[in-house]
This record gives sequence, C-alpha cells and structure tokens, in this order.
Amino acid sequence: MSETGPSKSLSFWFQVFSFIALVLIPLIVVRTMMTSPGVVSQPQFLGLTFIIICVLGAIAGVRPSSFSRSGSHKSRQKEGNDSQDHDRLEQKPILRGHHYSCDSFSDHVLRIGSNVYCAGCTGLTTGAIIAILGSLVYFFLGVTILDELVVFWVGFSGVFIGLVQHRIYRSLSIKNGFFRFVLNVIFVVGAFLVLVGADRITGDLTVDLYIVCAILLWILTRIVMSKGEHERICKRCDDETCSHPLC
Repeated sequence: MSETGPSKSLSFWFQVFSFIALVLIPLIVVRTMMTSPGVVSQPQFLGLTFIIICVLGAIAGVRPSSFSRSGSHKSRQKEGNDSQDHDRLEQKPILRGHHYSCDSFSDHVLRIGSNVYCAGCTGLTTGAIIAILGSLVYFFLGVTILDELVVFWVGFSGVFIGLVQHRIYRSLSIKNGFFRFVLNVIFVVGAFLVLVGADRITGDLTVDLYIVCAILLWILTRIVMSKGEHERICKRCDDETCSHPLC
C-alpha cells in the first residue's frame, strides 16, 4: 500500500528545513568568531527563554503519558475496568501510552511495572528536565564549560541523530522502546548543548536567538515526524479490529 500522503510530505519538508537550519549554525558560528559580537549575549534572558520552551515541551510530553496507566479514558469507558484488560487486548487494539496496543507499536512504548508510557514523549520530557537543570547551572549560576567546541559538536551530533531517528529504527530494524527513549533524550540534550556551545564560542545574542528559533523548528519537526510515522505504520496494518486507524 502506498505510504504517501499529506503527513509524509509535510514531514519531508519540515526535515529539509530543519537540516538546513542545523547546517547553517556552524557556518554562522565560524563567521561570528571572525568578528566581534553584534549584540552581547544576555545569559538570564536566553536561559529563561530556553527554559520556557523546555517546560512547554515537557508539558506536551507528560499530557499524553498521563492517559497511559490503564489505557485511554475513552477506552476504559467502552471496554470496562482493568481486570478485563487481557480480553480487550485480544479483541481490539486500545490506547496505551497513547499508542495502540498492537505489535506494530510495541517498540513505541516503555513498560514500567504495570504502566505503559510513550517512549518518545517520555524521552523528550526527560531530556527537557535535564536541559532545564543544565540551563539553571549555566545561564543563572554562571558555571562555565570546559571545552565549548566539544560541547557544540556533541550537541550538533545529538540533534542530527534526533532528526534521523526514524530512519535509524527502520534501517537497523530496532524494536526496542528503551532505545527510542534514549534517542529522544539525546535529541533534546543535544539542542541544549548546541545553544550552550554556540553561546560560549560567540557570545552573540543574535546567534543565540537564531538557535532558539531553530530549536522550535526542530521540536515541530519531531512532532510532525512522529505523526507521519504513526500514519505509515497504520497504513501498513491490516488489523480490521482497529476502529481508529490513525494515532
């Protein structure tokens, strides 16, 4: 069955612009290094802006996971209480970790005890928490980093991995929710390290704000990529018991 569609096309263009934004950052940083900063960086302003982005991202990641303890509210109303969970799974897919409980999404979730969480959202939220703590230490406490170039390129690599993560899953045939969780943590922490490294190298607020805008684009791209991946999986599924084909 064809996998083309609006979400796939949208995901493609978001990824294109995200990669362009990412590749431009080293060029901008190098060019700025050769000149004096146009606008001197404002650590507290920059840190607060980035923390707000992280908090909003963490909230977005936590909200769908909050429905994951025993499936969605809608599923519970239709199917009954938790004691009937096994029977429901055999009858039709239900929402768990805001993914359907079929095998196609088994690697999209983390199982912690009796709870099921979205691996991607949990990774993004965990990464956001780490980034918030790092922002408090760097932007507000003034703790300096040892090697800004290493920090910058490690962050650059993390963002790149995050943007190509779905290709990594498919090419390596990895069916592991924890691996998906780790890559999403790396993605968010990588964005933070790019910002910190560039700020330390250039000390230019204009460069910092460009990277903040790029981070917003990367987050949107990650959301669109996820939607496109869910649609791709559902379109290839022939389970007729699923009443809602797209996540």
